[in-house]
Amino acid sequence: MFMCNKIQFAIFQIIILTIQNLHFVKCGRIKRVIGGEEVPCGTQNRVASLQNASNFQHLCGAILISPQIAITAAHCVEHEPKNYRLHLKNFCINDNIVTPSTQVLDIIPHPLFDRFSRAHDIAMLRVQLELDDITWLTDTVIPHSSFGISGQCTIYGYGYTDTETEELSNKLLSAQLTLVSLDDCTESLGQFVAPKYDSGLICAVGDGVDACQGDSGGPLMCAGKLEGISSYGLSCGGPGIPGVYTSIGGHLQWLRSVMEDIHS
Repeated sequence: MFMCNKIQFAIFQIIILTIQNLHFVKCGRIKRVIGGEEVPCGTQNRVASLQNASNFQHLCGAILISPQIAITAAHCVEHEPKNYRLHLKNFCINDNIVTPSTQVLDIIPHPLFDRFSRAHDIAMLRVQLELDDITWLTDTVIPHSSFGISGQCTIYGYGYTDTETEELSNKLLSAQLTLVSLDDCTESLGQFVAPKYDSGLICAVGDGVDACQGDSGGPLMCAGKLEGISSYGLSCGGPGIPGVYTSIGGHLQWLRSVMEDIHS
């Protein structure tokens, strides 16, 4: 009987995970800013659109942390670097001038990234940003510590503005979220969808706003620091349903190590 129960439970887990993965395929486990506000140009130059290098189709969000490095979600960049480029669509330009973009030269995913559970869903991109003025990149947005993160944060993205029309936003959008504990996240999402405690993920919830298709890889900023990268969610803008973000604080040691290698 005990063995039978174990087998039944294992089958139940497989069924749940299969349904979960089908849902993620349908939703792409990709995120968009729903109910967000337009961000004036030049105020968030760092936030980029990660695009298909061939047809310039928007794929995910990303954020520059230096002229040579950007960060996005690992699940957004599972092909060769030559397939991607970054487009700085929030950069203020004059008429008839194209907003700057840069090719992705190298992709460094976190070594523990799991594409099914989305644990450690983070990747660093080596780029070469060629601009005369990069003073807006001199201040670091990487937090100094993995402790003390709480309260209100802001998400940014170029994803869908409407789930029915599937229309992408040409303008950068933002929305306010509140961080929630993993216990509260598990209560809302359920144990099969909520992140595990050792997955390097955090949760945040908004009031009628959320991130979904098109915003994976985009930044979650708290008190001027990059504290999260949009990863996945159970729904898009569901009341009281949190989204899941890769914790920057939980990956500081790895980030600093890779940054040192790239900048050396």
